[in-house]
Formats: sequence, C-alpha cells, structure tokens
Amino acid sequence: MASIPVLLLVLVFLLSVDYANAQTNHSNNISLGSSLSTDANRTSWLSPSRHFAFGFYPHGDGFAIGIWLINQTEKTVTWTAKRDDPLVSSNATLELTRDGLQLRVGAVKNITYIDRAPLRKTASAAMLDSGNFVLYNNLSVVLWQTFEKPTDTILGGQNLSNGDLMVSSVSKSDQTKGQFSLLMQTDGNLAAYLVNSSDAPSSNSFWSSGTDNSGTDVMLTLNASGVLFLHGDRLGVRILASSHYPDKKNVTIIHRATLDADGIFRLYSHHFESDNSSSMVVEWSSLANQCEVSGFCGWSSYCSGVGSNNGPCKCYPGFHFINSSNKFLGCYRNFSDNGCRRSGPPAMLSRIVSLENILWGDYPYSSVQMKKNDCNISCLEDCNCAVALYGRGSCDKYKLPLRYSRASKNISATAFIKVIWKNITSPSIPFHSETVGPKIERGLILILAITLGSISCLCFMFAIYTIFRYKHQVYKYRSLSENTNLGLIEEFTLRSFSYNELEQATDGFKEELGKGTFGVVYKGTIPGTVGDERTAGYFYLAPEWKLNAFISIKADIYSFGIVLLEIVCCRRSIEVNVPTTDEIILSSWVYDCFMAGELEKLVEDENVDFVTLERMVKVGLWCIQEDPALRPLMKNAILMLEGTMDVPVPPSPVRSLVVS
Repeated sequence: MASIPVLLLVLVFLLSVDYANAQTNHSNNISLGSSLSTDANRTSWLSPSRHFAFGFYPHGDGFAIGIWLINQTEKTVTWTAKRDDPLVSSNATLELTRDGLQLRVGAVKNITYIDRAPLRKTASAAMLDSGNFVLYNNLSVVLWQTFEKPTDTILGGQNLSNGDLMVSSVSKSDQTKGQFSLLMQTDGNLAAYLVNSSDAPSSNSFWSSGTDNSGTDVMLTLNASGVLFLHGDRLGVRILASSHYPDKKNVTIIHRATLDADGIFRLYSHHFESDNSSSMVVEWSSLANQCEVSGFCGWSSYCSGVGSNNGPCKCYPGFHFINSSNKFLGCYRNFSDNGCRRSGPPAMLSRIVSLENILWGDYPYSSVQMKKNDCNISCLEDCNCAVALYGRGSCDKYKLPLRYSRASKNISATAFIKVIWKNITSPSIPFHSETVGPKIERGLILILAITLGSISCLCFMFAIYTIFRYKHQVYKYRSLSENTNLGLIEEFTLRSFSYNELEQATDGFKEELGKGTFGVVYKGTIPGTVGDERTAGYFYLAPEWKLNAFISIKADIYSFGIVLLEIVCCRRSIEVNVPTTDEIILSSWVYDCFMAGELEKLVEDENVDFVTLERMVKVGLWCIQEDPALRPLMKNAILMLEGTMDVPVPPSPVRSLVVS
C-alpha cells in the first residue's frame, strides 16, 4: 500500500512536465484573418522549432488538412481532419476566423472544416512544438486543440482518455480510416480490435493491456520523455513501454505512439541532429508478428508467418486474390459449388487438399469428435462444408468466408480444403504440364459424347414405347365402351346420381355409417343393372346438404380437396383393407399424420420432395374444411400449390364447422 502514493507522485510529476511542454511554445501566434491556400506558396503554419506543420498536404489527387512531422526524407502525418471526407481541391483556402477554421473552395464559403470554437470567441491559433494545434480566446485560454481528437497517433504530452479510440490509417500514404482500432475501454483495459467486426468486442480483441476491471478513470499517456503508460486511481501506474535513448545535447527527440496500418500499436522516437539530419527508431511493438493481428489478411486468405515477421498473405488451394496488387484484401474461390446437391455425390466432383499448421478464428457450424481420415471424408461428402479443421480429435466444419486465418509451426491442426478436380493448384498436388491438359480435355469430351449419345437413344426408344402403349390403351378403351355389359363399365367409370336417387337409395339418409372431412357417410342400396341383384353402396355428402344450408361454389372445393388427397396417398377416400381402423377414412388419417409430423406414412417408401408433399397435404386439408368460409377459392388453392402463396397450418377439418 505504501507504494501507491509513490506511484501517484511519479505520475503527477510526469503529467505536470508533459502539460507544461504541451502548453508552451505558442509565442508564434496565428492572428485572425490569416489563411493558407493550396495555390499559394504558404500552404502550412510551422511550429517554432519547425519540426511540426499544420495545413494542406498532398493526398492522392487532392489535398488533406492535417499535422505532420517534418523529417529529412518524408512527412510523418500525426493528425488528419475529417479523414473520410472528400479531398480538398487545388483552389481551396483555409482561414482563421472568430468561428474557427473555415474552408473556402473558390468563391463558395463552407462550414468550419474542423471543430468550431464556441460562441465566436476565437482570437488566435498556434502550432506548438509538441505537435498540438490549438485555438485561443483573447485571454490565451485554449478553446480547442487537436490533442483532444487523436486519429491514429498520440504525441508526447497527449492522452487517450477513457472511452476514446484511435483508428489506423489505410496505409502510410493514405490517412483515411483503416480496419483496426485501439480503444481505451471504460473498464480500464486498452484493447485493439478489427473495425466493423460482427463479433462481440470481448471475443474479437487481438491485443489488450490486460488491465480490465481497473476503474473508469484509466487513461493512456505518452509523456515527452517517451514513457507510454496507463494510470488511474485504482490501477496506479502501469508502464507499457519507454524510450531507450536518453536526452543528448544538440539532439531533439520527439516520441509518438501510432496504431499502424497493420494493426500493431508501436512506440517511435524521431531523432533530429544539429546538422539537420534525422532518423527514426521503433522503440516498442504491441505484437511481435503481424499474423497475430486478427484480419491482417482478408477473408478466405491466411497469414503465413512461418519463419518471417512480415507474414505475407496467401490464398488457400482453389482460391485467387481479389486484387493481386493488394494481397491484403483477401481471396475468392475460383469455382462454384452450386451443383453439389444436384450433380451427384460431392466426392465425384471434388477432392480434399490438406494444409498443416493452420488455424482461423471463426465458429464452426458443426463440431464432432472423430478420426482424422473420417474428418476428411465427412467434409468431402457434406455440401455445406467448404473447409474442415482437425485438431485434438475434433472435426470442425466451416462455411465460407473464413476469417482471421494464420499459419504457424506452433499450431498443431490440419485444414481440409474442398476443391473441384480441375481447380487444384497446391504444392501438395503436382502441377500438370501443358501436354497433359489437352489429353484430359479430349477424354472428358469423349466421355460426354458417349453419355449424351446413350441418353438420346434411350429417350428415342422410350418415346416409341410410350406412343405404342398409348395406342394400345386407346384401343382397349374403345373395345370396352362398345361392350353392352354395363356391369363392367361401372367398374371403370363414375356414375352420377341425382339427389332424389340418393334419398331413395338411403331411405331418407336413415342409417349413418360415419363422418369424415368429406361429409357424412350413409348406407344405401340401388338396384343392379342385371336382374334383381342389389349392390351395397357408400356415399358422402358435404355438410351443406345435411344442414340444408346455402350451397355455394365452395362445395366444389370439397371434391378438389378429396381428389388431391387421394392423388397424394394413391388410395381411395375410404379403404376397408387397411392395417388399422385409423386409416379407414383418408381425411382423418392424413390430418393425424400431418399433426404428428409423420407424412412419410402417406407415401410409404416412395422417394418424394417432402416440402412439396407437406404443401399439397395442407392445401388438401384446407379444401375439405366443414365450414365453407374456411375453404380457399380455387384460384388461391392453385397459387398455394404453385408455391407463390404461403400455406398456413390448417385446423382440424371435422371440427371447423360451428353451427349457431
């Protein structure tokens, strides 16, 4: 406990020194009305030491507004205003007004380009030797400063407060926002993330200071001596890095901490000699290898850092770079697997290429314990599997795209990548010479020609067979029609009855046998067509007939629904010779199977599309509802069968009628 006051004293001393350095050296004040222009010789305002400059700097085809460190060979940009705004054209002017800095393009005056000073109180501005650009009021009180709005860099005397973040640049020459961020979290932890990641921050951080749960007042500070540290009431002082170069006479050392374009947070020192020479030294890096940065290489590519700290990005076998000149953008698969499900077994179209010592950070859609060779086969036979990762007895299968991939000798895992036969270009598979390619092509053409010829012959023979069979059936039907024996005709054709005939045959609908969704079943007899023989008959009527209700066009939907269910199940609406009594009445049995999720019983061992089967069953059940109001129109029934209209879950057809 006694060490805490000592640390706090050290902290106060460090902060006081940095604050003094940051707020001095503004004697060369910039007065109101001063301006910079992209066309004139004066494009920037220099600090007293002439190490920093604020103003326009070339960026692409235009200009950007920012602060840069003036080196002997190049400019090191430390702050940029409105990083993602359009570039400034060549006829722009930046003027200091009472509202702050205003940008004019030609004769048009736009709003303040950087944050406006409150209440029009700007009196002057200054570019300090600390690298901070400030706006003052008439009492020399700071109204606004760039140190409060860091981009990708903090300088000596600058803080990264709780809740603030820095965002990397795209590259050294492009200061627009990149893909990595460094956040001073509200729990006291300093963490680096991949920008715009869909993962939660806790699972996506690829580097952190390990100071979580240290309080909400923790901030990051870089002092003028090159000490980079975290500090807070509960945390005390946690030094992350410090400069290894002591102050020397006639040598000016300027320190900066930058979240670089590769996602690594680094501490730099710039040494300016008295002879105007300068040099730069990397004092510290948050990560030793770029491959440890999540997202350093784009999607579906991997960072190969084996034996190299630069970690070049590579594509998986069967993949190509999106942009060969910028390999950090990722890769895409140079073939389509859309035919996997409809072109036969996947193993006939694809094969597996293995890569050792590789890992990625996505979540698998399937993870099963199995042997290594079984994992290979499982991915090959799975249309959803693009790659599989085997390690520690677990087979993890993934879909594309793959993220956060890296290779390392310290990773003991094997990746199985699925590629089609023609697109394999991997070191583990020998590359075919140019003389082999034409032979393979000729072989494929020959196989395709033989296959297509055989199919054409079979189709021709089948067409001839169908024509002869059709003519034979027509001849049999004509012969049957010419036969005067109506008893046989009744076995093959349907006979229509009038209502009076049915009423007489059933003795006024006297004996009711049962009820189904198609209507009520009555027992009746009709005279035979030959002699006095009588035949027992079973009929069904819609509920409207029994209730003497209004007969609408919905009555025809009944017949359509029953016929539809009979077609689906390949049986009549009433069957006596069935295994169980539940199957006698077709409509009741179909509804029971539908509610139990056992539609396969309706088609037995036939190979059908169960999505289409379920849709047809639901349409049929809607059509045979006892309540006519619940039955769909024929137009809607057709649309539901075509799949262009959703089919809701039908109620029980028998219980749908409510009689008031």
